[in-house]
Amino acid sequence: MNSRERVIRAITFQGPDRVPLLHGVLPAALMKHGQPLVDLLYEFKDDFGGAWSVPKPEDIKGPYAAGESTDEWGVHWHNDYHGMLGIPIGHPLADWSNWRSYKLPPSPGDDWYAGIRKRIEESGHPDYVLLGGLNLFERMQWVRGYENLLADIAMDAEESRILRDAMVDREVEYLRKAVKLDVDGFHFGDDWGTQASLIIAPDAWRRFYKPAYARMWEICRSVGKHVHFHSDGFTWDILHDLVDAGVSVLNIQHSIMDLKAIAREFGGKTAFRSDLDRQHILPHGTPAQVKAHVHEVFDALGSYNGGVIGHGEIAVDVPLENARAMFEAWRECT
Repeated sequence: MNSRERVIRAITFQGPDRVPLLHGVLPAALMKHGQPLVDLLYEFKDDFGGAWSVPKPEDIKGPYAAGESTDEWGVHWHNDYHGMLGIPIGHPLADWSNWRSYKLPPSPGDDWYAGIRKRIEESGHPDYVLLGGLNLFERMQWVRGYENLLADIAMDAEESRILRDAMVDREVEYLRKAVKLDVDGFHFGDDWGTQASLIIAPDAWRRFYKPAYARMWEICRSVGKHVHFHSDGFTWDILHDLVDAGVSVLNIQHSIMDLKAIAREFGGKTAFRSDLDRQHILPHGTPAQVKAHVHEVFDALGSYNGGVIGHGEIAVDVPLENARAMFEAWRECT
C-alpha cells in the first residue's frame, strides 16, 4: 500500500495498513534542532510527500522572517522570532475608502498549474497530494484589520460582504483550474476559536461564512477531491456546520474540547487530522505521556477502520524525544 492509498483509505474508512502521517514542523524548530530533526522526519515517512532540510536563516522570508515585511496582499507584518509567523500591523483596507484603488493579487498563472502537473507526473504519484486553499477569515482580517472586520460583521456592513465575495470569487477562479490536476485534496484553514468559545456568534458564522465556504468546497467535492479544514481554538459549535458545508477531514484543536463528545458525534463518520496537545503534552510532557496521548486520540477518532491522519505540530518548544515518541506511537496504531 503506497502513501496515497493509505491516506485515502484512512479518510474513507476503508482500512489503511497503518495510520498515515502528515508532519507539521515550524521553520524555527528545524533551525533549533537541525539535522537530527530532519533525520527523524525522514525516518517516519510523511505520507503527503513532505521534503525537509535545515533552512538557512536567509532563506526564511516574508511573515516568517524576523523584522518587518509586506506581503503580496499589501499587509505589513512585524516579527520578533525568526521562523515563526509574525503579527500583521498594517492593513491596506483599514480605511475602507482605499477599496476603490485596492487590487487583490492575481490568481496563479497557467505556468504554475503546468509546473504542479509536471511534478505530479514525474513523481509517479505515490504520495497523497494536497494543495492549499484560501484562509478566508484570516485573510479578511489581515487585509481589513481584526477589529474593523468584526465590527463590519456585527453591523452587517456592506464592506464585509464586498470583501468576502471578492476573495471567494478569486478563490473560485483558482479552484476551477486546480481541481483539474491529479491532486487528492485541498487544504483550507481559519482559526475560529478562542480558548473557550467561537470568536463570533455561531449564528453570525452560519449566516456570513458558511455559504462562502460551501461555495468553494462544492467545486472540490463535485469532482471527488477531499476538503481538509484546519481551525485552532474551541470550535465545537460549528463542527457539524463545517461537515455539512463539505469538509472531509477536520483538523481541530480537540485537546481543548471534549474528545469523547467529538468521537460520539463524528467518530466513524468524519475523518480527522489529529492536533495533539501542543500547549502542554507535546512541549512539556514526558515521552510516555506523549505516547499515551496519541493512543487516546487514536482510540477516540481513528479506530473505525480508519478515520485519522497522525499529526502533531513540532514547534520550537517540542523536545526531540517527544517528537520521536509521537511518531513511534502513531506507528503502533493500526
